[in-house]
Amino acid sequence: MSQSNLEILEPRLVPVDSYYLSVIDERIQDLSNDCESLAYALNTIETNDPASEGVITAIRAALFANGELAADISANMLAGLICKDEIKVNDYE
Repeated sequence: MSQSNLEILEPRLVPVDSYYLSVIDERIQDLSNDCESLAYALNTIETNDPASEGVITAIRAALFANGELAADISANMLAGLICKDEIKVNDYE
């Protein structure tokens, strides 16, 4: 299959209403906030085992990274949509 993603997706693109976009944006922001909260919660775990401390640090770093990624996706998604040209639904005028 040598079709590009654009060729496959283009005929399937449909307009999305602003309510749906705001719901998606809120959910992405919630995920970002949850990741941050979980990362901070890991600070309460006390361990003397270096291996366990390394695992906790790795999980905390992954949660922060995923939280930042979710926030960036949300911001870029909305900014990209706002900058797009308006389209006409039909040209029967």
